[in-house]
Amino acid sequence: MGDLALGMPIEDAERVLREMPGFVPPTAGEVRNKGFAHYDSELSISLDFDSRGVVRAIELFRPDRDVQVAFRGLLLFEESADVVISRLSGMCRIEIEDEGLNVTAPDVFIGLWRRVTPEISGGEDGRYFESVLIAAPGYGA
Repeated sequence: MGDLALGMPIEDAERVLREMPGFVPPTAGEVRNKGFAHYDSELSISLDFDSRGVVRAIELFRPDRDVQVAFRGLLLFEESADVVISRLSGMCRIEIEDEGLNVTAPDVFIGLWRRVTPEISGGEDGRYFESVLIAAPGYGA
């Protein structure tokens, strides 16, 4: 993800987050978790790091505009979840859990999440994934 990478020290990663275009600094009195950043596109990024302070996962939360998040040309937030699942399954092995709320591609260390599916919501809610997690090998094990 640009200059942001798994395995980098959290301090360096936080500097990269602050330097990304559209970064919204915390307001006076706002407390943010270490490794969290928000942008004017409504994209949010949350870093998970180990006890040594090394980034082991990057989670991106769906932007409203101006940002594309792609994996091998597949737009993970702009395509419907059904399209993402179908195309991703053609690229790599996927696992679908919780009736489609969680989809992982364990061989490439990607996880996708949404809180509901359209079938559960009875409407448009859940049509798109809300977050994507990119992780280092062994994450969550």
